[in-house]
Amino acid sequence: MIGGRALATAFTVSIVLAMASCDDSDSSSGSTVASSTATSTTLAATTTVEATTTAVSTTAAPTTTPASTTVAPTPAPTTAPASTACPTGTTIPSGATNLVAINGDIDGDTLNDVVTSYSLDGVPHVHATLATGGNSDVEVPIGFADTVSIQFMDFDHALGAAVPPPVAVLAIGATKAGTAVGAFLTLTPQYCIRVWHNNTTDDTLFTFRISAEPIYEGLQCDGAAGSINHSLTTAEQNPGGDWAVTLQPFGHNFTTVELHPVQNITVPDDPDIQHEYGDLTSCGITLFP
Repeated sequence: MIGGRALATAFTVSIVLAMASCDDSDSSSGSTVASSTATSTTLAATTTVEATTTAVSTTAAPTTTPASTTVAPTPAPTTAPASTACPTGTTIPSGATNLVAINGDIDGDTLNDVVTSYSLDGVPHVHATLATGGNSDVEVPIGFADTVSIQFMDFDHALGAAVPPPVAVLAIGATKAGTAVGAFLTLTPQYCIRVWHNNTTDDTLFTFRISAEPIYEGLQCDGAAGSINHSLTTAEQNPGGDWAVTLQPFGHNFTTVELHPVQNITVPDDPDIQHEYGDLTSCGITLFP
């Protein structure tokens, strides 16, 4: 799926069940276009051998011999429940700097949550505080700066949906002038915020470059049929003056990216080429006016 309705449904069902949590384990890579414990309690078995009484009558005094034996119960092993807290991020550390908070619904319950970007020991972080009380935190090591700028993106937009899908967080890390690096964050099924990853077999981050310098690179948000299609873009000028354009559509399954078939097209020369393919085009934000 591209992440729209299925994501909103997954989140809504998860909310009815309960708020749980998960691991955050992120490690960076270069820019790329490419991710209950059930409590098992076994009641101890108790075996009791019923007491028996045998009476023997003779001409002598009656003799009564009670026999009562009770087998002590043996406790059965019990599996302790897993922690319900994300492994990191209960609170924002006291040493955090460059704190910037934004408010929006990232878990699909229609209540505004708080997402905060900050810096800690020179590393960018993003922290999520849900309206229901859950907290999680993740490092976002992209770009050269010690913090990232964040904004919400209606990535899974569904026009007319009874319950709007939760929004994603777009994080932008600064690089040299005229370029930047982007990454997306959403919640896992256990409600921990995490940077999108390239696949489920490793921990490489899904990042993309935005460049106003040739070769132009960017993100295109194209509305279609009540939804929004997202594609990473590149544009390189051919010797004849026209441009070879590559579109890499993509979606996500929670925090794992799902890439769709690449589209290669040729477009004529145009003074707006950079704005069309070397920026965040039609995404509600422009990096390079």
